Amino acid sequence: MPRLGELLILAGLLTAEQIEQALRAQVLWGGRLGTNLVELHHLELDPLAKALGRQHRMPAALARHFDHADRELQRRLSPELAERYACVPLLCTGPDHHVVVASVAPIPPRHLAIIADELAVDAGRVVPAIAAELRIRYQLERVYGIRRAARFLRARGKDVPLFPALAIPPAHADGDAELDAMLPDVPTATDRLARLPADPAAGDRMATELALPRPARPPDETGDETDDEIELGDDDLLPIEVVPPPPGAEIDPAQHGAGRGPRLDAGVDDPRARERRTYVRTLADAPSLDSESQRLGRIMIRRVVVSSELRVLTGATLGEATRAIRRGTGRDRVADLVIDTIDRFVPACEAAILLVIRGTTAVGWKGFQRTGTGLGEIAVPMDQGGLIPRAVDHNAAQRGRCSELDAIDRLLLTSLGRTTGDLVIVPIAIADRVMCVIALAADDDATLAFTEPIAAAAGAAFARLMRDAGR
Repeated sequence: MPRLGELLILAGLLTAEQIEQALRAQVLWGGRLGTNLVELHHLELDPLAKALGRQHRMPAALARHFDHADRELQRRLSPELAERYACVPLLCTGPDHHVVVASVAPIPPRHLAIIADELAVDAGRVVPAIAAELRIRYQLERVYGIRRAARFLRARGKDVPLFPALAIPPAHADGDAELDAMLPDVPTATDRLARLPADPAAGDRMATELALPRPARPPDETGDETDDEIELGDDDLLPIEVVPPPPGAEIDPAQHGAGRGPRLDAGVDDPRARERRTYVRTLADAPSLDSESQRLGRIMIRRVVVSSELRVLTGATLGEATRAIRRGTGRDRVADLVIDTIDRFVPACEAAILLVIRGTTAVGWKGFQRTGTGLGEIAVPMDQGGLIPRAVDHNAAQRGRCSELDAIDRLLLTSLGRTTGDLVIVPIAIADRVMCVIALAADDDATLAFTEPIAAAAGAAFARLMRDAGR
């Protein structure tokens, strides 16, 4: 299977530099490569869907297909399955009433059978189609009320800056030594560090698994390489088309929903069904309704849980833990290790969250709270003052007592589960540019040693991942 980036370059839609920029953005922003290309204004959703169709040899579900979807058919699929498989039924097509189901990625046959059973159709009559991730996320919210995570909402600001073209220097062999000089090999400050597993073979199996080579491309782009040139025109591969039944033919509602859906190739645009401009909700935005407040509480920042065996491999000292961060094999792995290292080696920290800067918003990613209460999704505006903008502007840690904080910082501290104490912001710089920060809550004047070396290790890890992604 060809890579998406290669297809877009061969088709003349994008340049290698644009693909590289999106791959680097993917390291911090997350999401699929196509999502980042759209957010960087390099590509529109429909051309992306066509390219994905060519890549996976599947029909491409475009905007006009979603605009004319059969709502009765969509109601047959439960929100649970729609969310689990990231899919949305569109409509019935052809004389045999095949059901078109659009998804973010190809759905395995076993899962298609589950979807077909709930839609009350034969599995052989389900036609899987592929669509852009941003469009599927929007439709899941619009049709099923499954709220999009902040990652898939627009960043605020009329002119959201593109992901910077960072001049990331090459890695040096003595990079570990330079960062190790910032801290001693201090043993863990807690007694929660797991010991070696009782079964030695278990440790050997785990080491073998971790030693497997990393994929050469992002997790969502797998398969063999190809040099075949393509054209992405309106003649989509395996085009979907609704064929009306013969005049007077009886339509079975059980197979077709409340009525026959419109042609997929219809050129009518319904502006009411288009993607609406929904922005990331920040701490400065109060929910307007109680029902909205309940919906906003649905998405939580996942507490990082690192297995005891994995902690053994990442080290019993702070120096070993930061080295594990710098050598992390993926964005989520690095973020997990950052939060876990703070949890283990900064006992004065009561709560912490890693936030990624997108436009004029810092969006929460991973975090923990010692009380065990989950952290809700957090987004902080960057254009209303506070410790985070200062930490970004000066590339230096900022700290303030609760009584001295401005309104936004107090809301951030409260979101971390504290109404007293200090708020600390530690920047994570990549190529001398702050791209994310760590927000920590602690008691007044509590010692938060080693947070800056941990942030430096994270910056080195993200720089390496960006450097590798652009190759």
